[in-house]
Amino acid sequence: MSARKHPRIQRPVIDIAAATGGWPDPWPNVAEIAGVLPADKWTLVGGLMTQLHSIHHGLGVVRPTNDVDIVLHVETSRGVAGQTQRALHSLGYDLRPAVDPRHNTAHRFYRGTSKIDVVTDHPAEEPQEVVDVLVADHHAPKVTQRLAGRAMVRIEGGTQALRRTINARLQIVPGTITTISVPGAFGALILKAAAYKTDSRDPDRHLRDAVALLACIDDPFAERDGFTGSDRSRLQTLRTRLPPDHISWTVLNGQQRTDAETALQILTDED
Repeated sequence: MSARKHPRIQRPVIDIAAATGGWPDPWPNVAEIAGVLPADKWTLVGGLMTQLHSIHHGLGVVRPTNDVDIVLHVETSRGVAGQTQRALHSLGYDLRPAVDPRHNTAHRFYRGTSKIDVVTDHPAEEPQEVVDVLVADHHAPKVTQRLAGRAMVRIEGGTQALRRTINARLQIVPGTITTISVPGAFGALILKAAAYKTDSRDPDRHLRDAVALLACIDDPFAERDGFTGSDRSRLQTLRTRLPPDHISWTVLNGQQRTDAETALQILTDED
């Protein structure tokens, strides 16, 4: 699982072979976004971030997802919020502000006219395609940007994740190399631990993702030596919430599960 440096951005670069059957939806949407918004402007997070690492490490798709979640690089890209909005509009996405007018925020773009009936929970024939556009939790106030005049939604753990990014090269569309920025496996793990603590919508999905990401960490000793900020406390939360009999461990089996359990123990053991 070696990585090399990208000559311009100076991030490690990894080449990702497609999962069996190719890249499922919504990965073609990621390729579209990468075609209109340069890789140094945004980083892929969320469920697709986990899928990328789990596929790269031979785990397959551990948890399907329909959303594309991205964090913008507001620290290094002036005007990136407006650039992103224009890019997504060019692909047919429309921005929807928060439902509650008391929350003057915006982050979710939709494409398509069909929607899920909340009462019956029966999806229409063409479910909407969703892109969530976020910013890191601790960016400097002087670089704060707004999306269509509204405050952007911050993602807990986003700052550390942006400091631990790599570039992934993959063929989502046959014959075309797509390069995207994504947190490395450890940065992704910390992001999922932070999400578990702050996201009340099905928080157990973050535990399942964390289990998969633990199996993707090549050297937990090296990662432990590089702890910063809230890394240790976030990992201790995972250890507390993931006892050996927790159902989230069942997303893995055999050596992969053993590797994940060992990684969590190494990362959380007291020296």
